[in-house]
Amino acid sequence: MPEWELKWPWHKIKSDSQVREDFLQESLPFIRHVAHQVTHRYLEWGRDEELSEALIAFNEAVEHYDDERSVPFLAFARVLIKRRLIDFFRRQKHNDALSFEEEAGQGAEINISLGEFSEQEQNKERVLEIQEFSQKLLEYQLSFNDLAKASPKHRDTRETLLRVACHLARDSELWQQVLTKRKLPMQALVMQTQVHPKVLERGRKYILAVALLIAHEYDFIYLREYVLTKERRERG
Repeated sequence: MPEWELKWPWHKIKSDSQVREDFLQESLPFIRHVAHQVTHRYLEWGRDEELSEALIAFNEAVEHYDDERSVPFLAFARVLIKRRLIDFFRRQKHNDALSFEEEAGQGAEINISLGEFSEQEQNKERVLEIQEFSQKLLEYQLSFNDLAKASPKHRDTRETLLRVACHLARDSELWQQVLTKRKLPMQALVMQTQVHPKVLERGRKYILAVALLIAHEYDFIYLREYVLTKERRERG
């Protein structure tokens, strides 16, 4: 779960209109990102109706979400946004509506409750994330098999590498080097994190993979939630 979402208590979001409004405002980048995934074009607030529709769907997701359920909120919101946009295109008789309907399933219900967000549908979302992340890993000459072998066995080591991955993904200058060279800026990481070079080298694949999850926080919701929740659970 992204850090911007973690700081918002759900009981406040649901009961306090100002807190909900603040949460919606801070969630606008996520809402636009999902809408862009559906429309495949740049969208601008105040100009494109698709964003208004997406915002309505996100607010509906907030209304129906129960934080005691083991479903990531952003995953639930993502589905509602996509479904509402499909319905919007259908109503507008948009030229691209058919392709969007085929992607999500013809005749799908637009408004669903959290209880109706079935395990089968969540599994479908997880599979799509795994497929997309596999393609992303290939860009860096990595695979899930590599990650299984590279994953640290000791909790302390894993937490250290997770800290490095977070630093890497959130530092725009370092991350730009990753995007350009498709590899870790090892010297800069050693200097900035004070982690021994041998530790970084042994955890290179793990650091890069986790940093990709963190940098693409809106795309790999289930995978990111699994990695970060596991770390939080083991600390407790």
